[in-house]
Amino acid sequence: MSMERKGTALLPLHYGHPPEYLYRRMVKLGGILSDLILEKFGNQTYMEKLSDPFWFHSLSLAIGFDWNSSGTTTATLSAIKEYFVRRNSDIHILGGKGKRLSEMHQEMDALVKDGRISESKGSRILEDARRIARVDQALLQDDFDLYMQFLVMDESGRWAIVQQGLNSGQRMARRYHWIKRSGMDFINDYRNAISSEIVRDQVIDLSTRASEKNRNSMVSLGKENPERYRYAIDHGQQRSLDSFQYPEKHLRMDYRIDWAKLRSIYEYQPSDFHELAYMKGIGKSTIRALSYLAEVVYGDEPSFRDPVKYSFAVGGKDGVPKPVNRHDYDMAISFFKELLGQTRIGDMSLESIALKLSRASFQRTS
Repeated sequence: MSMERKGTALLPLHYGHPPEYLYRRMVKLGGILSDLILEKFGNQTYMEKLSDPFWFHSLSLAIGFDWNSSGTTTATLSAIKEYFVRRNSDIHILGGKGKRLSEMHQEMDALVKDGRISESKGSRILEDARRIARVDQALLQDDFDLYMQFLVMDESGRWAIVQQGLNSGQRMARRYHWIKRSGMDFINDYRNAISSEIVRDQVIDLSTRASEKNRNSMVSLGKENPERYRYAIDHGQQRSLDSFQYPEKHLRMDYRIDWAKLRSIYEYQPSDFHELAYMKGIGKSTIRALSYLAEVVYGDEPSFRDPVKYSFAVGGKDGVPKPVNRHDYDMAISFFKELLGQTRIGDMSLESIALKLSRASFQRTS
């Protein structure tokens, strides 16, 4: 399965927090818009929208955060998370950045304790989240290191995951979007999309079906005594991996191979790539080394292709394209809150909603 959506967005690293006056409004408007979508279209559609980088970025812009900041992910999802925490909704947002990320398990435990979700279902969702983090951290090696993960879920087990990595050297961020699909195995192009400005030319992507031969060769290699191919490489035509490179792709092995780690893989004898990829203690450097070695020994190369969506409403916190208009913002909150209170909103068309909004705008300007 190939990704259905692809796109780019500029996400330079920005530090700090949105001003309090804006964040309070983001909680209200972001939450009310979410409730409107949930009531009109249902949970699955809401998850699909969050897993679409174009729509997600547009939501951040629509509620006035920023036009191109790495903080769009944290501020937008944190605001919506706070909104849902206060309501008796079957939508829950877990995790976040830093300390919030480490609290994901405790948040799930609280849902289980309150009877909102079964223990077995909660465990499966957390395991899916762990595997997805592993895929974007170790199987897609794009020089971005994960530092946040938001899990959006409902009580029936649907979920969407938005996580973000940073490249501190380039001061850039990259956002990864996932949504639960039937039969997904995480390693054959099941990521929904990546939001990033930079398309890198030094990437190893083992999360795509195009790398299947290389992955299979990695498993075969892992089952062999590493001393065997270590000797062959050290004494063969290729004198050392440190000087090995792909002329067309300019990729180099400029670090040492951890032969002790490869020995532990040999002793474990993984049955398939899933077992190998999720082995405890096997990091991205060992995965990368095995991928290189698999090409050297078997001739099966991985994919080197980088698998890499936005609008304004009330202004932005940095004054781009204009400063946030607090009066207009509060009018928008009031309008959508009133709309959400309509008893027959489920029967309203998007055209009637738009007409109602245009009339409200006309009354304000009259």
